[in-house]
Amino acid sequence: MTPDPAGRGLATASCASSSCHGGPRGGNHAIHSFSATTWGESDPHAGAYQTLFEPRSLRMAKLLGIGPPHTERQCLACHSVQEGIERPLPRAVLSDGVGCASCHGDASRWLESHSTDAWKGLSPADKSALGFTDLSGPRERARVCARCHVGDADHDMHHDHVAAGHPRLFFELAQLQRRWPRHWDPHGRAESAPDFNARSWAVGQAAALEAAAELLAARATRAAVAIRGGERARWPEFTEFDCLACHRDLAPAPVLASRGQSHPWPLATDATAGNAEGFPGRGQSQADLPRTLPPGTPGWQPWFVTGSRWLDRSLDGDAATAELAERTAALRRLLAREWTATDATRVERIAAEARSLARVAGRSADTLAAAPCITVAADGSRLDTLSAGDPRLWRSWEAAVQSTLALEAACRGGPAPLGSAAPDGPLDDLRESLLYPPGFDAPVGFDPVRFREQRDAVR
Repeated sequence: MTPDPAGRGLATASCASSSCHGGPRGGNHAIHSFSATTWGESDPHAGAYQTLFEPRSLRMAKLLGIGPPHTERQCLACHSVQEGIERPLPRAVLSDGVGCASCHGDASRWLESHSTDAWKGLSPADKSALGFTDLSGPRERARVCARCHVGDADHDMHHDHVAAGHPRLFFELAQLQRRWPRHWDPHGRAESAPDFNARSWAVGQAAALEAAAELLAARATRAAVAIRGGERARWPEFTEFDCLACHRDLAPAPVLASRGQSHPWPLATDATAGNAEGFPGRGQSQADLPRTLPPGTPGWQPWFVTGSRWLDRSLDGDAATAELAERTAALRRLLAREWTATDATRVERIAAEARSLARVAGRSADTLAAAPCITVAADGSRLDTLSAGDPRLWRSWEAAVQSTLALEAACRGGPAPLGSAAPDGPLDDLRESLLYPPGFDAPVGFDPVRFREQRDAVR
């Protein structure tokens, strides 16, 4: 509960006066003097609340059978600073969107003191006790971002929301830090470290998997409680699984071609070589390929699973990531058998396995955050080795994007650039090829064979 009725410690106005963080943008190095200005003008978080008034949001609310989205707590939890505040906040505070307090914490108890010399002498624990959230390193940033960009028990963007039109959630810390404008001075901070981008990628992958596993545990636990109480349970929760497992035309590619159609994510044909990639070569059928999941079984979270597999492969000999890969595989195998479970005991077993993975992923994130140096090794041969053992997983768009992000962490692992990143033709082309086509919320037309050819051009 916020200490004052007007939510002063939550309002961006408390930070954005011209004498504090709301000064005019300039070429000086006192970025803190115009950090709120940069955020308000360039950061998409500033418009998070306003998106709730857009036609797409209104249509979603109608389909979900809820009230206006700008008044619904399930929407405000991630689109404003309403999270955790029981009484409705003033419209003037909500209109800030994901404002300063969403990431830095309620400033009610430290607003006046944080610019003093005494504040600088406080320990991180003392600042945290006052409600301040430390965002000095990738671990802390990933933990805060994951609340909404992955989800948790209180921020559960489930399949009903996706079916109504909400974009699916994808999260990768290093990429977000590159894309969004920096409203703080990087000098002497995490950004100036020689391995900042590589560390952000590694820590972010582990932290994202931690959040995904915790969310699964919360969903499974909630379902088990409902089952034991004789109530209707939301299980299985379909956003836990590969969308393409259900959302695809089941006709073979030649039939679709005769209709002038194609698979959104076309499979390779026997005319394309590439066994090391996991695609069938000449004279080899799909049935000849090794399988790690029974046919017809949706794979668990291909985005986070492939990210964690890349993490283990790219950091050779790291015990933390090796254990992470083992626990991820164990949960994936369990879900392959039990994802349709309808009794509480089996669902609770999934929750327990998910919690176990979350603990391991959290320890991995902590270990990577504290490591002296992070060096990412990512190349085509490593992906070939990975994909040969699990070809179906590595033909997905999610896996292609994750391998591209790993390549970026390997090629651009150093300190954050002060300006725009230096162009890298093949790597930039590879990233561009994976963007959704205009007007689509899915990677329509993604071709894994063409992706491999472009990926191999990156050195």
